[in-house]
Amino acid sequence: CAAWRTGDSVSGMPAPTGATQSRLRALHERHLAALRAALSGFDDAEIASLLQIPVESVRPTLRVAAAKLAAVLAADRHDER
Repeated sequence: CAAWRTGDSVSGMPAPTGATQSRLRALHERHLAALRAALSGFDDAEIASLLQIPVESVRPTLRVAAAKLAAVLAADRHDER
């Protein structure tokens, strides 16, 4: 999301911390694109076309992307303590 990269807030939510923004930039662009597309309502065939991968690879790609995102967010919560 462009807001994550620029530090703007989205829908009244606070912008991610600098540490989170840095970690998000470290995620593979393909994973970020897959998550953005899925959250935007793209179906598996559309995501496959966007990422230029087989349709059967979309769900595993989204699972990996979600796990990596969860790790980023968990690390950020840990840093806030």
